[in-house]
Amino acid sequence: MANSLESRIQELEDRDQIKELTARYCWHVARGEGEAVASLFTADGALEVSDGSFRPVRGGEAILKFYRTAVSEPELAIPFIQNHIIELHGDEARGTCAIEARFSRGGESFTAAGYYEDRYRRETGGWRFAERKLTFWHSVPLKQGWAESKAAGAKR
Repeated sequence: MANSLESRIQELEDRDQIKELTARYCWHVARGEGEAVASLFTADGALEVSDGSFRPVRGGEAILKFYRTAVSEPELAIPFIQNHIIELHGDEARGTCAIEARFSRGGESFTAAGYYEDRYRRETGGWRFAERKLTFWHSVPLKQGWAESKAAGAKR
């Protein structure tokens, strides 16, 4: 039996709200609005980077403290999200989305690409991140392309 029209519309709305959640994340990061970024997570939310560049951040207070520090200046990091894959399971969902980012560190411009593996939860007020795990394919100085970086690594 096919899903009802109502359930199909709800699924479309849920997918759209999750995509907007990731767009809001990018918008607030680019504007240096750390507290607004933290508000997009559940109270028990978690953030992790697979390369171990920082320890996993877990829980609302830790998320807020992290983003207040990490996202504090406009245009320090400018992320772009695309290519969502979302699996809905009622008030829970899992998804992946690709990220491209431009950022500066120590006065040097960087470019990066990778993907997020996300868990989402619907709460009062809408969908939130329950967990974000970021994996970078590359993160290199802009003056050096990622192809050169990969080639240098292959020669070692």
